[in-house]
Amino acid sequence: MKTISVLIDFRPTSQIATQYACWLSHNTGAEVNLLHISDNQNPDVEAIKDRLIAFTNIEEHGVKYSVSVGRGEYLHEIPKLLLMVDADFVVIGTHGVEGVYQALFDANVVKLIQDISISALVPQDNTASPGDNIPAILFPTGIHENFDDMIKKTAEWALDLDGDVDIFSVLKGDGTDSEFLKNLDKTKKYFDEHKVRYKSVVKEATIYSIGYSREILAYAKKSQPGLITMLSQVSEANRYFGNLDKTNLVLNPQGIPVLCVAG
Repeated sequence: MKTISVLIDFRPTSQIATQYACWLSHNTGAEVNLLHISDNQNPDVEAIKDRLIAFTNIEEHGVKYSVSVGRGEYLHEIPKLLLMVDADFVVIGTHGVEGVYQALFDANVVKLIQDISISALVPQDNTASPGDNIPAILFPTGIHENFDDMIKKTAEWALDLDGDVDIFSVLKGDGTDSEFLKNLDKTKKYFDEHKVRYKSVVKEATIYSIGYSREILAYAKKSQPGLITMLSQVSEANRYFGNLDKTNLVLNPQGIPVLCVAG
């Protein structure tokens, strides 16, 4: 990573997001970019920048940083500003299930991560502050397009942050099991080659649902991972329940941050 943008809307979740951006900066050497979108057509940009610096306490984190302010409709402006600052990663704080229809970023957080071309980390209001290293990374296998991107990005994070990976596979007996097991074997091979520490858990589905998020979150409740990974995009064939699954993961009730892998 070279530049980690963090979206700031001046609510407490933005401070949690800043902590994660700075934590990643310390682990990767990347610059942190504070990014805010104003709905004022003529904002006092310098005053907003000063407020961003004070609100995030960014100077206390000991990282190199920059500040960017845009104006207009945030779903349109954020992708443009990320390109302008040449960000290669973004941290997006979201406010959880209770505020999903009112909060600025929540109702469209999945749409936002799908509209940008870079990977994102999504913490919530109840996400714990980052520690010195990350507990296990929960890696659900799937049959998605571009699944290789998720394997590679998860391995990169595990190695950079000295974390273990829990590979979690759910078999439904619906004709997709062979594809899941194929991708499981591919994941284990890649992790072995790159010396990623992992364990593999394969289970038959016990919760009736169209997607997989309920099984994943039930396992997460028991295993208490420090991070869940998922692909940002869904296939056209599974767009409705795929996006519902991704929303459920991003807004998980435990506040586990979610690494959304662009691919």
